Amino acid sequence: MKKLLLPVLLALAATSDAQLRPQSIEDVAARRWSEMNTDRIAGTADGQGITMSDVRRQIEPVIGQIRASVRSDAEFERTIKQAADEILRNMADRQVVLAEFRSGTGQLPASFVDADIEETVRRDFGGDRSRYVSSLRAAGMTPLSHRKLIEDRIIFDYMVGQVRRSATVVSPGRLAAYYDAHRAEFERKEQVKLGQITVAQGAAETLEEAKARANGWAASLRATPAALKEAFTKAGLRLPPSDPGFEDVAKAVSTDDYAAKGGDAGWRNLADLNERVAGELRGLKDGQISDPLQFDLPGGRAVWFIVRRGGYRPQGFATLKDQEVLAQIEEKVRAANVQQAVKEWLDDLRARHHVEFR
Repeated sequence: MKKLLLPVLLALAATSDAQLRPQSIEDVAARRWSEMNTDRIAGTADGQGITMSDVRRQIEPVIGQIRASVRSDAEFERTIKQAADEILRNMADRQVVLAEFRSGTGQLPASFVDADIEETVRRDFGGDRSRYVSSLRAAGMTPLSHRKLIEDRIIFDYMVGQVRRSATVVSPGRLAAYYDAHRAEFERKEQVKLGQITVAQGAAETLEEAKARANGWAASLRATPAALKEAFTKAGLRLPPSDPGFEDVAKAVSTDDYAAKGGDAGWRNLADLNERVAGELRGLKDGQISDPLQFDLPGGRAVWFIVRRGGYRPQGFATLKDQEVLAQIEEKVRAANVQQAVKEWLDDLRARHHVEFR
């Protein structure tokens, strides 16, 4: 795209109260005259022109945001031009996608557009169609032109969605190839799957009472289900539908951020944990529960951590057998597939429907 677009877009800045630099009255007048009178074709797509005023209407809402994010006139002009170029490309892509749909035998059912408009009236205007029409008039639109916008949006989303869906299938070969090429990303430190229950000393509890409560829960967790049920009853807690376990105790008595997850703190690097906690976890076998670990808090209060080792991973490289790694790679490969598929599809449409920037 030639540099004709930038001066017209920069004219928008003259209509704002805030200025990056002082301007003469003549300069402001010249910019405003340019904004009001200068308009030309910025590009064509499938034989339809895209004017500078079309681009201006799209970029106007973000002028203030761009102005606030830059530190100099040069950066402002560069950012405006980048935004304008992207808007122009997007508008051209939209036109060729719509042209591709309409060149085929497909036709959008009117009921799709009707349903979208009805939802807009219900959601944004409380079901009042007269308010909806008044809002369109205030924006310089008619119900017919707004209907055309909605129809174009539905068609565009449908067409792009078809391409994306076709690219979501990921073959095992692609997963393995990605892993081999990015193996360094999956190096990890020594880890444990950490379960945690935090017992805090209550305001009305003595240190000895709170310690006894923490020890009681730890002992009950290592005892029989019947003993744990008795502990729930003694504490005045409602019993879960099935035999209670570590997760139920965490939800009922723990005071930390993992309580709602049943004490599940996920896989944690041992090196990142408190030294006492890490040492206790190293001494446990998978599934074992620790004695309460007491930590004193400022103000004379104390807190006890009961930890469970749910699993162990030595330092090394995660493999594709690890479900977390597999899911992570699938997501990345799928995103790359979709991006590449949409790019190739748009490149083909641009070539067949002829896109030109001026």
